[in-house]
Amino acid sequence: MIGDSASQKNRMLPTIIIVGVLSLALLLLTIGARSPYTQANLDLGYNPNYTRTEQALVGPPLPYHGASLAVSPAAGSIERGKQLFVTKGCASCHGLEGRNGVVGTVIVGTDVDTLREKTQKGPGGMPAYAYGALTDEDLAAIAAYLKAAGQR
Repeated sequence: MIGDSASQKNRMLPTIIIVGVLSLALLLLTIGARSPYTQANLDLGYNPNYTRTEQALVGPPLPYHGASLAVSPAAGSIERGKQLFVTKGCASCHGLEGRNGVVGTVIVGTDVDTLREKTQKGPGGMPAYAYGALTDEDLAAIAAYLKAAGQR
């Protein structure tokens, strides 16, 4: 008799844990499904049939053209390339000298042709640059900077 009571208690604890975990999972799924911050309220245009929350119109993606340079185009190509590398967004993924960033791979020593190909097509997780965002002169300056960074 005493053994049966202990056996029932031993089976009851896992049952309580399983019921608790399943209840929590169901609660989280319900909250997620009923959340106003789902993709259903983000649309390119107003949808009169959607009434759950206020709609946020997001519009089409815009190309990134980079920030302006502190160095004139007449400056040395390595210094200009360094600034272009930062202002055109390369350093944010590939690190300040192209030696591997949080997201991007090592690109130290990459030549102009490879840079052109990669920035136009956007391999893997890298987004392609908008047409004209990087001129041939810009790519040559960035390649010169990456070559100089590889020699350090």
